[in-house]
Amino acid sequence: MRNHTTTHLIALALACASLAAQAQQPVIGQATLVIGQAHIVSPDGSRATAAIGSAIRVGDRIETTSGGHVYLRFVDGANLSVRPESRMHIESYSHNPQQPQLGAIKFKLEEGTARSITGAWGEAARERFRLNTPVAAIGVRGTDFTVSTASDTTNATVYTGAIVLSPLINGCAQSVGPCNSTQSALLSGDMRGQMLELTNREGTPLMVAAQQLQRQARSTPPAAADLIAAAPPVRPAEPADIRHEPTTPAKALDSETRGASVVALGASTPAPAPAPAPIPEPLPTPAPPPPAPAPTPAPVAAPTPAPAPAPTPTPVEVAIVEPPPPVTTPPVVHQLSWARYDWTKSFDSEDFIKTFAEATAAGYQRLGGNGAYSLFNTGAASTASNSQLQEAVVNFRLASASAQFVSPNVWESAKAVNVLGGNLMVDFSRTLFQTSLALQGAQVGYQAVNASGNILTNGALQATAGNANLFGAVTADKQEAGYAFIKTLPTGGAVQGVTLWGR
Repeated sequence: MRNHTTTHLIALALACASLAAQAQQPVIGQATLVIGQAHIVSPDGSRATAAIGSAIRVGDRIETTSGGHVYLRFVDGANLSVRPESRMHIESYSHNPQQPQLGAIKFKLEEGTARSITGAWGEAARERFRLNTPVAAIGVRGTDFTVSTASDTTNATVYTGAIVLSPLINGCAQSVGPCNSTQSALLSGDMRGQMLELTNREGTPLMVAAQQLQRQARSTPPAAADLIAAAPPVRPAEPADIRHEPTTPAKALDSETRGASVVALGASTPAPAPAPAPIPEPLPTPAPPPPAPAPTPAPVAAPTPAPAPAPTPTPVEVAIVEPPPPVTTPPVVHQLSWARYDWTKSFDSEDFIKTFAEATAAGYQRLGGNGAYSLFNTGAASTASNSQLQEAVVNFRLASASAQFVSPNVWESAKAVNVLGGNLMVDFSRTLFQTSLALQGAQVGYQAVNASGNILTNGALQATAGNANLFGAVTADKQEAGYAFIKTLPTGGAVQGVTLWGR
């Protein structure tokens, strides 16, 4: 009897300790919309049905069924959408305003699909934001992106911002932020219609054309319809320890919420048939009145046909609608200019490239070149603000680009190659850069140009890793950049070209 009591007390103490440890974890977010079946699994293994207002803590795992969606909003304004048949683990979510480098945001998508929109904490510490899958490490540089994963495949699409996708090797699982290596690949919102795909943990991410996402439409179950109809678009009351920071409309999952809120409006409940009127008691028959002259009969109108019965409305199915990619105008570059040598072929689309004679006649300052092109500083005045000059990490946008295929046969003329998009990230605090370009042409097929390296004191880009030779520079005001590239092809020949970047 004593042993049984002791065992019971020990189990009770362990349960109380587990509950106390869970209670000590602060609330970092809450569920703002739940559709279908979903659960929140605590670190101790206990499961709770997800509902609007459910608190989210570090260590929780969100699990959805085949028809389940959960939308989370975090304390810093970040949003996370966990799609059907998915498991998302919140491994860490912390912030230190005085020392952002000590904070860390780390998710693990074990299977399924999720969409993440970075909040204030993720923006403040872009080198400390990571999303892992079973095969990939995704460093998040302040962005809106979608990831899908299975046991051996991960693919990612970016709407805005940029991510760095690497195979989950060499200790990447334990670190935070981008896991830079020679097998890393960068994808940004500027690279429209492209998707990164990694098919095994030892492989290299490939850039492929993004397929149109299939919109999974499902009939709204009665419980979900009641839930959505009861409280659109008002947000539920939040726990006392949640503090939301303001966020821009672009950083909201409003489009997804609106799509999820399309309920079966046409399937209205038919009104009940009216009750039959009671039959009155018969009254005494009154004496007949004196006869009156017969009135002139009124013309008989044709009977009005009864209206045709309304067709039975078809229920509207719930659909999760992805927002279209934002339309942005390319930045304007006025401090840097490219010039070609006489022996470099020109194309009609290269109106931003001058001849060498034109650049020198205009008095531009030559910064250097690679034998095919030269980069010039036009001498235009800087328009940078103090806040822009102090930014540590800058994601440049592609302003202009041109590429061509140079055949190994010197008698064959160069052929134009399309530049699909690209990204250039510069970390001025560590004097590092990383860039990626997507190219496509009839002679070369699809080609990816990747390079990373150092920024010298004079602003020159010095590539130390990648698959192409690079020459370029960043302006002193951190507003513009440009580089020329040459990538030798294993089948013979090379692709070469130039780029200009702005803010």
